[in-house]
Amino acid sequence: MSSFKPLSFFSGPMAQSFFASWKSKQDKSYPFLKESKWHLLKNKDNVSLLAALTEVQNARGTLILLHGWEGSIHSSYIVRTANHFFEKGYSIFRLNLRDHGETHHLNEGIFNGSLFEETYEAVRVLSTKADKTKPVYLIGFSLGGNFVLRILQRHSLEKKQNQLQNLKYSFSISPALDPYEATVKMDEHPLLKKYFLRSWAKSLIKKAKLFPFLYQFENIYKHKSVMDLTERMISNHSEFADVFDYFSTYTLKPEFFNKIKTPVTILTSADDPVIPVSHFYEIPKNPYLEVVVESKGGHCGFIEDIKRNAYYWKIMERKMS
Repeated sequence: MSSFKPLSFFSGPMAQSFFASWKSKQDKSYPFLKESKWHLLKNKDNVSLLAALTEVQNARGTLILLHGWEGSIHSSYIVRTANHFFEKGYSIFRLNLRDHGETHHLNEGIFNGSLFEETYEAVRVLSTKADKTKPVYLIGFSLGGNFVLRILQRHSLEKKQNQLQNLKYSFSISPALDPYEATVKMDEHPLLKKYFLRSWAKSLIKKAKLFPFLYQFENIYKHKSVMDLTERMISNHSEFADVFDYFSTYTLKPEFFNKIKTPVTILTSADDPVIPVSHFYEIPKNPYLEVVVESKGGHCGFIEDIKRNAYYWKIMERKMS
């Protein structure tokens, strides 16, 4: 039985998905944004990722937030979630994945979903920046939700010194478990295909302007689908044999979940226009996993009212209390 009850006039999957990502004027004026400070994370392989830290004195804990593909730390679902918990006394750490949030200049290499090591290390280091006496919570959306689940598996297998510090609970919202099928579904929807194809193309053009000696993306807007552009990028700018080889690096099959030994709630909706719901019913039982499938919610939506309050905030508050 579904617990999420959206208002009827925007209960559809596309309405939920759109209003989750739509940037309003308010999204740029939340008080916590004025308190945020930039923090550059550079790992041993000389990869640099940019985060924004908003620290609260005597905080109840720290949230580390990961956005989705072609999103950023400024995405509406990120800043609204950050503001909600900032007002409740939590410190907020927001991390940009490579080539997101205007960080294309930081690294020569192009972002792809297989870049797990740099993301894990950045999140691990961020956890060490948090108050050592308070809990850390990890939250990811869409591709960020996929990263969260991979981070949790690695965290569960690592020695203590290489784990996230004080990680208490995690949340994975609308995660892409099978990125190949998610890309196929994306291309089946005209609006989503157009949005992600143009967003990705713009990102790649930015990269080429910064590193013209490495990249030339002529005629990039002529690609007819996200899968078509993916095939080109894998063929010309990666070491993967093909798109199946590439997508396999971050496809989360049922047996993957057996190795997670730290608590997490996974939330998805049956009407998600991008993520096939069938995969979530295949996740094996694990005492550390809570899988919540709502009938409605769209992709990273779950918006309850005209103020865009999110249903998953209630789940988070319950687990964090």
